[in-house]
Amino acid sequence: MNKRRQKLISLLLSAVLMITLVCGNIGSAAAATQKEITSVFNDTADYLYKTVNSPVCDSIGGDWVLYGLSLADYKMSDAYVAKYVKAVEAALAEGYRGQKGILHDRKYTEYARVIVTYGQLGLNPSKVGGVNLLEFLGDLDAVVWQGINGPIWALQALDSGDFDIPSMKGKTSKFASTAGEPVKNVTTRQKLINCILDSQLADGGWALSGSKADPDMTGMALAALAPYQSQKKVKSAIDDGIECLSKLQHKDGTYSTFGDKTAESCAQVIRGLVRCGINPNTDKRFKKNGNSVVDGLFSFYDSKVHGFRHVNEAGGGYEAVVDQMATEQAFYALAEYKANVPDKASISKASKSGSDAVKVSWKKAAVASGYQVVIATDSGFSKNVKKTTVKGQSSLSRKVTELKVGKTYYVKVRAYKTVNGKKIYGAYSAAKKVKL
Repeated sequence: MNKRRQKLISLLLSAVLMITLVCGNIGSAAAATQKEITSVFNDTADYLYKTVNSPVCDSIGGDWVLYGLSLADYKMSDAYVAKYVKAVEAALAEGYRGQKGILHDRKYTEYARVIVTYGQLGLNPSKVGGVNLLEFLGDLDAVVWQGINGPIWALQALDSGDFDIPSMKGKTSKFASTAGEPVKNVTTRQKLINCILDSQLADGGWALSGSKADPDMTGMALAALAPYQSQKKVKSAIDDGIECLSKLQHKDGTYSTFGDKTAESCAQVIRGLVRCGINPNTDKRFKKNGNSVVDGLFSFYDSKVHGFRHVNEAGGGYEAVVDQMATEQAFYALAEYKANVPDKASISKASKSGSDAVKVSWKKAAVASGYQVVIATDSGFSKNVKKTTVKGQSSLSRKVTELKVGKTYYVKVRAYKTVNGKKIYGAYSAAKKVKL
């Protein structure tokens, strides 16, 4: 072997080694399968449950872990949940800067985050160590102080358990700038919606500051607005936001915030899309060069540790190693995905039934609320196409009639779940061929 060739091979091996060190075993290979998604999802859940053994009241190592695990229907022990509840009560008892009964005197997302978690856990946020956390969200001037993330998370907090805003009559503000004064601008859901709509940028997205959309904030805004798509203005804003996110996506399926491709950006986009009834792993608008946003998120996954990196390339003070915040956000985005995106459908039988009909039977798909059967005279499903919807989980067959005798038909099935008034579809089954 000559020295030049030997040097070239050595360089290639070094490159492969470097990629392996940075990316672990999961890279940015396109089209994450249901099996891969489930494997990463389950392993990350186990990692978080074991790593965060004493959950706290905080944005890392507590609230979001409980939220994600509960959304995933993970079997947490009663003692584990009790630890978290005690941590929240202890944080309120200690107070903020000596002021007992508050988590913060300006950052009201602190209250929204806990309420979101309590809502998911089925707990009552109006009675937490003698404090009604919902009252903090009743002061709109305090809620919006942080910027657009204030109303975004306040709205999600209220919707997390379909909570009512308590009457603020006679209540005084606990916000730093107006503490002790009567609450003047009382929150309503519609006011929160309007705040989000009024903050939409010209490019269709949202950002905490500036005139260009940030994918994180845009995903969060879509997640908050999703239950209100029956309002025309909300529907229009969501459509523009979805188009904006499609344009912002990189060729490898990822998203960037402040110039860096991050797991958190992918996670917030996934969550926003799912809540708007879009499958982020199959929708063509969110596949670039064959890479979906789920593929993009998985490029940050370390299969040895079972966690996610914040970035894949070190820089800006961050190392390309598993990061707790990135892992928590990635997990609850995957939990949202698993809870609302049906598994790929599987046809168990497709056969001739009479002279002009085909009977199709399929296996039950997880989280499905119904199925769509598609039949056509070509394998590309572009000729003589018929579509029929089967509502409910119990019906697992359908007879498609009024077909042409002597023709060959191809049939496929996919499951769907209705999310915020929209059908979100799983992947199609393999096609079956039937000749009449």
